[in-house]
Amino acid sequence: MARRLFTSALAAALIFSFAVLASAQERKKVGVAFGGGSAKGIAHIGVIRWFEEHRIPIDVAAGTSMGGLIGGCFATGMSAAELDQLISTMDWDELFGSSDFAFKNIRRKTDARAYPSRLEFGVRNGKFSPPTSLNTGEQVDLMLARITGQYFSLASFDELPTPFRAVSVDLLSATQVVMDRGSLAAAMRATMSLPLIFPPVEREGKILVDGGAMNNVPADVARGMGADVVIGVNVGDLTNPTEISQSMFGLAGGTLGAMMRASTREGLAAADIVLNVPLVEQGFGSLAWRRSKELIEEGYKAAEAIKDKLLPYAVSEAEFQQWLDHRRRTRRTAMPAPSSVRFEGISGADAQRMTAVLQKHIGRPLDVASLEFDLTELQGLDRYEVVAWRFSRRDDGEVALVIRGRENPHAPPFLMLGLNLQNTTSDSFGVSVSARFLSFDVPFSGSELRLDGTVGSNPAIGAEWYQPLGRAPLFIAPFAGVGKSAYNLVEEDAVVARYDEAYLKAGLNVGVNLGAFSDVRLGAYIGRLDAEVAVGDPGLPAVEGKETAAELTWRLNTQDSPVIPSRGLAARVRTHYIFDGPQIEPPLESLRSSVELLQLETNGSLFHRVRADDRVFFTWGFGTSFDKNPLVLQQFQLGQPFRLGAYDVGQLSGDHYYVGTFGYLRHLARLPDFLGGPVFVGGWLENGDAFNDWKDAGFKSQAGVGAVADTLIGAVLVGGTAGFDGRWGWYISIGRFFAW
Repeated sequence: MARRLFTSALAAALIFSFAVLASAQERKKVGVAFGGGSAKGIAHIGVIRWFEEHRIPIDVAAGTSMGGLIGGCFATGMSAAELDQLISTMDWDELFGSSDFAFKNIRRKTDARAYPSRLEFGVRNGKFSPPTSLNTGEQVDLMLARITGQYFSLASFDELPTPFRAVSVDLLSATQVVMDRGSLAAAMRATMSLPLIFPPVEREGKILVDGGAMNNVPADVARGMGADVVIGVNVGDLTNPTEISQSMFGLAGGTLGAMMRASTREGLAAADIVLNVPLVEQGFGSLAWRRSKELIEEGYKAAEAIKDKLLPYAVSEAEFQQWLDHRRRTRRTAMPAPSSVRFEGISGADAQRMTAVLQKHIGRPLDVASLEFDLTELQGLDRYEVVAWRFSRRDDGEVALVIRGRENPHAPPFLMLGLNLQNTTSDSFGVSVSARFLSFDVPFSGSELRLDGTVGSNPAIGAEWYQPLGRAPLFIAPFAGVGKSAYNLVEEDAVVARYDEAYLKAGLNVGVNLGAFSDVRLGAYIGRLDAEVAVGDPGLPAVEGKETAAELTWRLNTQDSPVIPSRGLAARVRTHYIFDGPQIEPPLESLRSSVELLQLETNGSLFHRVRADDRVFFTWGFGTSFDKNPLVLQQFQLGQPFRLGAYDVGQLSGDHYYVGTFGYLRHLARLPDFLGGPVFVGGWLENGDAFNDWKDAGFKSQAGVGAVADTLIGAVLVGGTAGFDGRWGWYISIGRFFAW
């Protein structure tokens, strides 16, 4: 009896298996070709969501450009909901903006604040050259590593939960490259390497860029993967323009547009079903990154519009569940535990330092967030165009964590240029042009040499040499400089005198890096200070002679922009002690002296994003000379934007001061990505005073309004401030104006 039951059960199981097999053989294999289109490619997520809801399996996928990014993420096992979550939580300013300020170390952030222009140049081999692209692609590389890191040991992309191909173009051979094996992250990064925007990817002797120029909708590639039915998804515009601008840039753009349309039409011709997402008609441009929800919805609606063509490929609930189960079984979610760290393209001193930093990641499953934080110390140097990570299988079978760096092809040395324009009085401006030359490994590995020069208002020349000390976060930094500056004495809203101050100094700092975003420096210098009255009669004599002093400075910067941050804190605390100051000429008794002068000053700013893209901010400043009465040149000054701006510079000064400003910036518009950033209008309330005696401390309140823009040349501010005492002033500012 038992034997007959077993035989019957076996027969039933075989019949069911043959039925399932026959059903699978009858079902046509569906392939989807995801087309390129920059931000418009986000619409692919809506198409995937429609397929999921209507039980249409995607058996193979191929993608180009943004279609390669979405298609590759889908191929790793991500669902439409997960893709939606990924896209909606992306910081597009970090990924596709031109600024990587948030990841710079404290020295590079100081450089960027002093020179906030978005234009960075190199001086390699004696040649002045711009960067290869407006964005290094580093944050994209890190994002792709997070998504694909688990798939480091694939024999081919056919082993993914959904087999996948990415299409790129090799600039050397002028041929299409279909990537089906190797690093999945590198393949996805290569297919979206749009020239001018991202640097190319060098792989196996090829220089790979965005594949859209040759195969923007790779339906033929999906067909070659064994698909019986190929659905080509187009998110680009196929309509021919009625006219082309005859300007240089108009013709260049028209040429690229014509190539893309031709490539898209040729790709779609190989598809069995064409799914057009009409995004241009809905007003979506190639840079509409921040409209992801709308783009996804448009993709969903486009699939719904041709459901009669798509629904014949829907399967039963059981068959669709089998397809989902296969994707779940083959999906990898756990990160391996590396047994060693290996460096590629990283200089000796940097590798030595990072070996100590990264030891905590050995022998345990990789904590990606912690690793990315640790890599900011290396990324923040700016000597590498990209710092990325991946896993590699060693010959003994163990897993190595590979840290790869690619040096900037155009630098170092770097050349930074800055323009600064500030109101000095209500009807005059100070204008200066500055440059900083920054070189590495001069003469030792890991060292940094800075040379500065400024012409115009407050001309100066300076130099600093930074040298780390082995694996420890310690450093030394000797420096020297000479310059000239003007110091106005203002009474009754008029400049009554102006000191011309000339200085010469040389000294040494020793310090410690407190992580990537903070450091402490203790230094001393010796120099000479000469100041004489250039205009007017302030009733004080000229001063001249040597000056010896010591300084202790702590700096912290966790902000994400040198211009208008959306988050983070920038702060500085500085203690300055002058042992010996210049003599007063002619000799006379004076109640004021800078000899044995101890001063303490702190300033900074705190930003926070609210609503969609608005900002609230607080800036502060505080300084004291303790019980000393320093020379006028060492007094603290107010009278700048966000620092009681209704006063002219120097109109409010004293031995002590305090100021605090709270404001709100409303997002008004945005300059095109890669060319600029947000534009804000806002208002702020300023409170503070400068005074010689604490008993005279007052509470001066002023209100300001203005517009602030993040441009290629840095921050541009147009605004005005009015005091409750009837005082008012307006200002135009280019450069840095938020505290520290």
